[in-house]
Amino acid sequence: MLTRRHLRIKVLQALYAFFQSENDRVDVAERQLLQSLEKIYDLCIYHLSFLIELNEFAAQRLEEGKLKHRPTPEDLNPNLRFVKNSLIYQIKRNRDFQQRADSLKIHWNDQENLIRKIYNQLKETTMYQQYMNAPVTGFKQDKELVVYLFNELVVNNNVVQFIYEEKNIFWTNDQHTENLKITRTSFTDEDTINYADREIVQKLYKRYADEDGNLEILCEEDSIYPENDYYFAAYIVNKILRDWREISDEYTPLPPLLRSLPGDENDKEFMQMLFRKTIIHKAKFNEIVSKHAQNWELDRIATMDILIIQIALTELTQFPSIPIKVSMNEYIDLAKIFSTPKSSQFINGLLDKMVAELKEDKTIVKTGRGLLE
Repeated sequence: MLTRRHLRIKVLQALYAFFQSENDRVDVAERQLLQSLEKIYDLCIYHLSFLIELNEFAAQRLEEGKLKHRPTPEDLNPNLRFVKNSLIYQIKRNRDFQQRADSLKIHWNDQENLIRKIYNQLKETTMYQQYMNAPVTGFKQDKELVVYLFNELVVNNNVVQFIYEEKNIFWTNDQHTENLKITRTSFTDEDTINYADREIVQKLYKRYADEDGNLEILCEEDSIYPENDYYFAAYIVNKILRDWREISDEYTPLPPLLRSLPGDENDKEFMQMLFRKTIIHKAKFNEIVSKHAQNWELDRIATMDILIIQIALTELTQFPSIPIKVSMNEYIDLAKIFSTPKSSQFINGLLDKMVAELKEDKTIVKTGRGLLE
């Protein structure tokens, strides 16, 4: 279910952690990479379990309504459409889901306030009211409501994110905070502003520096981005919900996280090869980068930029069936996500030069559909 974009990101994250730790145990790092994928699926099971819990909370509220001292006709004959939602019912009965949920020992006993809040929010939505009051509904409408509930009220809930973050040791959400003390000479020192956006700092300096030419800025770097494990899990849950069929039964297995097909279509092998060969060829690729990065010493290029280029060169040279344009576009996009605003242009220019040379000396050779550039 994960796309190749997701897999490339996981490899990028794993390699960054590996090189930063200066660890020499490639096998341990690779095992952690694969374990991180399993943790993503764990988050998916939590998401599905949360939807079931919302459904069961609704059923409990209806039962409590019948026990009121003076129940209304609506309390005595409640609308059961959401409580009997067929998609949630099927997921709840699914043997594969049950086994995974049991192994994680999932419970929501301490989150009743959150569940009540989201359920009350759901009841106020136009989508829910139209669903509950429609003359006729079926599996299609049941699915549409669950997908709406998940995407509009669950995924973007900050409390839900916080709870899930604590359950996934591989999903880091650290905030880096640093006090930058800026002087007139700071902008000629490459190490002074090591992660803050230089152009923004320059503008702040021009406006707010004191008469002695000094400025202190509190900078925060937040690692929350839409390409972390939490949103990978949300992507997978959406796939599960949208692909679920009315004829599915309790024995229908949940879809696998990775494709297991021959050759380059095998996702696990793709990840392992990309991870291992980037480490193996690191020194060689650094020589190539140094050769083409005119007026730039290797240690002056951002660490993430270097890493993205190394992985890109690995894919370009070691995976003959992946088209050059596909690899180029993927890693330029990753630079836009994980590096500085200007990194994508810098990496694009470098890769263009290096690809031309590597094609000429036959280091890059594409076969089959890879010939379509």
